[in-house]
Amino acid sequence: MMKASSKTAFACSMVLFFCNAPLCPAQPLQSGSGEPAWLSLERGKRAFGDKDFGDAIMQFDNAIAVRRGTFSTAATRLDQALEAKAAIKAGDSIKAVLVAFAAEDFLQRDYDRLAAGRISSSKSFLEALRRERISDSHRAFIEVLLLVLEYRPMEAMNDSISTLRNRVRLLITYPEAEFWKGRVFFVEGELSLAELQYKRAYSMMPSLEIPDELYTILYAMAELYDAQSDFIAWENVMKSIVDSNDATIDAYLREAMMATLLDDGFNRFMTLYRIKPAYSLDANAALASFYLERGRAPALMHAAIAVNMSLTRAIAMVELKDRNYSWNSLEEFLQLAARRKDISVHLEEAGLPRLLLTLADSLYIAGGRSTAAMLWSAVNALGTAPYSAVALARLASPATAVRRVAP
Repeated sequence: MMKASSKTAFACSMVLFFCNAPLCPAQPLQSGSGEPAWLSLERGKRAFGDKDFGDAIMQFDNAIAVRRGTFSTAATRLDQALEAKAAIKAGDSIKAVLVAFAAEDFLQRDYDRLAAGRISSSKSFLEALRRERISDSHRAFIEVLLLVLEYRPMEAMNDSISTLRNRVRLLITYPEAEFWKGRVFFVEGELSLAELQYKRAYSMMPSLEIPDELYTILYAMAELYDAQSDFIAWENVMKSIVDSNDATIDAYLREAMMATLLDDGFNRFMTLYRIKPAYSLDANAALASFYLERGRAPALMHAAIAVNMSLTRAIAMVELKDRNYSWNSLEEFLQLAARRKDISVHLEEAGLPRLLLTLADSLYIAGGRSTAAMLWSAVNALGTAPYSAVALARLASPATAVRRVAP
């Protein structure tokens, strides 16, 4: 039988053990099987690639449900954690809330031991804190913060509790999965359902993990409207892509560019202006053809921007190896590009012959006929089918540059 003194010693040792031993980490804020939502999204994409559209829809729906469940739970837990007195006193600062919780849960020497060599708001330190014996509110706050850090960097939080709350609520929706559901409907010919999904995904754009995926959604919408022959909606989507990317090309700059192109020629235009490639390149190219086929004046501006963007990137590739390079002429540049595999591949992928042909036709109609002839000659010299043959026909009969869309 254990003596009283032994019992006391045993009890003391157990108290010390439980005070110093870390608790088992809480389950991650995931629903269902505990798998993250992005895993179902990737499975859905694979099923889409394999044309297993039924499974793809199921996976995308699961991804949406998991995301909603995970972050709805996170929002509730965050609200509860921030009701603690320590959090309320700390105000809107994430770092201040962490410090306040730590002050209640740790002796300073124990906290310093954990923090040694770590940034106080780093994921590794937060993980270390979570493994310790801490209050429920402290643990909930850390777990929600760690969850959000899987999708947004700490810098994006601006050390703001308000921003953290907003991020949690935004991440309840899953625009990427909604968009991919739309892709399934599109390839199956359910265009009305596809449009609804695309619009749904677009309405959730603040929740996109990669903000520039917005343009993937917009180009898909344009593809859908083209399939429906809804050219007003198609034009509006393309113009929205251009407007959001080409804001730096204001009305005065556009006017100056067009004047240079028409009065001084293409080589002067490329000498004076450089437009960095943007997501609007394809939209500018598409609008140029669209307007050209309908006899509308903006064709020239959009064609010029698309060509300039494509060549600007190619010129930058040249300048990486030759800092002293300066533009002299299109003919000389195309000869240089032909000797560089990386540049010729870029120009081929950009569809430069097609873009130059559209620009040349637009110039002819706008009155820049000598420049149009120079560009037709350049396209012919590239020897790229079918554009070289069309360019040769234009040189023989320039009036064929006047395009007419089929009624």
